[in-house]
Amino acid sequence: MKRLKPVAFFIIVLAMLSALAVGAYAKWWGDNPYADVKPDALYYDAVRICRENGIFNGVSENSFGTGKSLTRSMFVTALAGAAGYDRQAYAGKTYFADVQTGKWYSAPIAWAYENGITSGVGGGRFSPDKELTREELVTMLRRYAQLKGYPADCGETPLDPFADLDCVSGWAKDALVWAYEKGIVSGSKDGDFVNLAPKAVSTREQAAQMIVRLLDTRPSYTVNGNDISLYRIVYSPNECRFAKDAAERLADYIKQSLGVTLPVVTEDQDPTEYEILVGRTNREDAGLVTVDRGAFEDDSVFIWSVQGNRLVISGVDTDPDQDKGDRTVRRMNGSVNAVIYFAEEILGMNFYFRDGIVCKPDPVISLPDGYTHTFNVTYKWRHLDGDGYSVSNTGNYYSEWGCGLPHQVGNLMMGYWKTGYYLNTWSNPCYTDPDNVAALIENVGELLESKPDLNLVGLIQNDSDVYCECYRCRAVYRETGSRSGALLKAINAVCEAYEEKYPNVKFATWAYNWSIKPPTNLKLHKNIVIYFNTLAYCTAHYCGYPDCRYSNYAEDYISAWDALTPNRIEIWDHSGVYLNPLIPFPNLNYLLENARWFADYGAEGVFMNSICSEGKDWYFPDFNEIRSYIFDEVFRYPYMSREEYDYKLNSVLKARYGDGWKYLREYLDDIYELCQAKCHPFYSSAEGYYDFTSVNEKADEIDLLWDKAESAASDEQREMIEHERISWTYLKQCAAYEKDYLNGTEETKAEYVAENERLYQMMIRFNLNNHHVLTGGGVDYSRAPSTW
Repeated sequence: MKRLKPVAFFIIVLAMLSALAVGAYAKWWGDNPYADVKPDALYYDAVRICRENGIFNGVSENSFGTGKSLTRSMFVTALAGAAGYDRQAYAGKTYFADVQTGKWYSAPIAWAYENGITSGVGGGRFSPDKELTREELVTMLRRYAQLKGYPADCGETPLDPFADLDCVSGWAKDALVWAYEKGIVSGSKDGDFVNLAPKAVSTREQAAQMIVRLLDTRPSYTVNGNDISLYRIVYSPNECRFAKDAAERLADYIKQSLGVTLPVVTEDQDPTEYEILVGRTNREDAGLVTVDRGAFEDDSVFIWSVQGNRLVISGVDTDPDQDKGDRTVRRMNGSVNAVIYFAEEILGMNFYFRDGIVCKPDPVISLPDGYTHTFNVTYKWRHLDGDGYSVSNTGNYYSEWGCGLPHQVGNLMMGYWKTGYYLNTWSNPCYTDPDNVAALIENVGELLESKPDLNLVGLIQNDSDVYCECYRCRAVYRETGSRSGALLKAINAVCEAYEEKYPNVKFATWAYNWSIKPPTNLKLHKNIVIYFNTLAYCTAHYCGYPDCRYSNYAEDYISAWDALTPNRIEIWDHSGVYLNPLIPFPNLNYLLENARWFADYGAEGVFMNSICSEGKDWYFPDFNEIRSYIFDEVFRYPYMSREEYDYKLNSVLKARYGDGWKYLREYLDDIYELCQAKCHPFYSSAEGYYDFTSVNEKADEIDLLWDKAESAASDEQREMIEHERISWTYLKQCAAYEKDYLNGTEETKAEYVAENERLYQMMIRFNLNNHHVLTGGGVDYSRAPSTW
């Protein structure tokens, strides 16, 4: 398959975002049409909320008009939109000599007059095109709050500290006190003075912020105009067991985000007027709602739909327990996925980490009748390895053998899988020996007989670079042009043996190590699934990087496998180092490019490898929890913009590490730049990853970044930062060994030894003294950490 679109990637040291919209946990605005509203703007989220709820639109399709002054008619129109007024009820009405009927602002001005928002500027005039001052704005805003029943009383907060208090009009003082008390306005600093600037002209973005701050004092969450507290959540106990999980998750998410407790009931109860239907329910059979279930190819496709007073949140839900004997049923969590995405996109939740959810809901959530959103996720199958945290997995076959090493072909071939003893992974049997192939076929048959729901069998080579070199295997290598030919011929034989009895069973294998090159003159059976392993590619550059000797052949290989494979191609990707997990891994700056690159070449699934914790309580250092979240995000949304990717990465860093996040982001950019000097495969030493001269030159600057991050953090956050810093200190000490110890002075040698001892004690503290690191005593601190 040819690439659908080229990936342009530029090496950019990103400027740190000074703010992440309205708080670090605000939602990403995926369809932001305004070129002048950037995600680092303080008013970003306010503009998004105003537009999504029909309160305040831009001056054109692609411009909000930031920096432009706000007119009286513009603001009144925004307040009318916030109130959800009926435009037709005020059409043809006018109360001011300078407001003609039929103008875009005539109906909202009539609404404002009738509802006490404004009485004009005097003399029977409204002055619709007059620029709105700050004191006029807060006066109208307070009257709007009174109209809607929001808290509108003002206290006795003195405004004496403001230098320009005398400039405030008498009629506006109470409104300014109210707005200041509610946090809707704040003073602006001018040298040594703080001013209210009551006569200053309001800008459009300032107005959006003030409206949203007001709404936040009285949040509104409605479905078809009905307050969400009126609703109950309905699911079917007769469908799939995942439906109950989805319904209970939704109730929990709504309570966490909105503070509203909704009852969860089964479909057996009689229908009521206000219902949120999760999964397939008998309300569809009764014709109360309509769901096109033929559109659900698998659990990567799901919908949210408002139909009258009912909200449907649904996908396809199946479980291998429901299999009818044809091995077609896969583990589908469509409704769970629909609920999770709803919580993220609508409720403002972020599932950053296993130990908690960060939530900042919008002050206004309004889903009108007819609202429908359909998701179709690019990667149909996703799974995080080990302890990596993923909010949703999709498209899972039923297989105890899935993708792990115990089901290597050698173990199945020799029957070791039945005893729990596994063949030495550092060797491979002969895949052309007729007796071996016959034994493999027999044992696969026994496996399938013992597990009647199984629909994926892994036939993966032993994890070794040792392959058979007998005369039969060498003949096949020559015939097919690749060492993968012998393995694939054996798997073809298994597929052919069971294609009639088990037509729906898939057999998965690796394109990896000595089998990475696709064969020629060999047709793969229709039931073979290929996992394309990225281990051989350079970890300094994105896949397909043209100037990298490890990655420049990736395009030829993956496109050839895609053309050869009857089924979709899966990616077995890596996101951290196994051999030495203390080396800083630089891929956080190009994970998006990789995910998009794989998708361009037809990949529809990914096994996200190397996200694991081998210590008792902690992940290995080097931001593995951050990496887990970002990995999950990019393989759900591979075509997100680079701007969105940076927003997500910055947000999760702030959520985990607090105010010092910006220094850690700068560190990640520095590490990426340092790694660009060398091309290197996955299993390389620290010196293979980095140019030590460059690391030494940058060391003091990077140490300062870590110091600043720790200083800005809370005690809990500081402990996590100290943990992550181990990876950098390990690299720094490896790089400094020759400079500071071998060729250093007595003073630098002493400092080097002391820093190594501190490093090792930190490794002990965070349970990192496992099989990758020397345990117990005997550490020679005068040597580089890579030799311990």
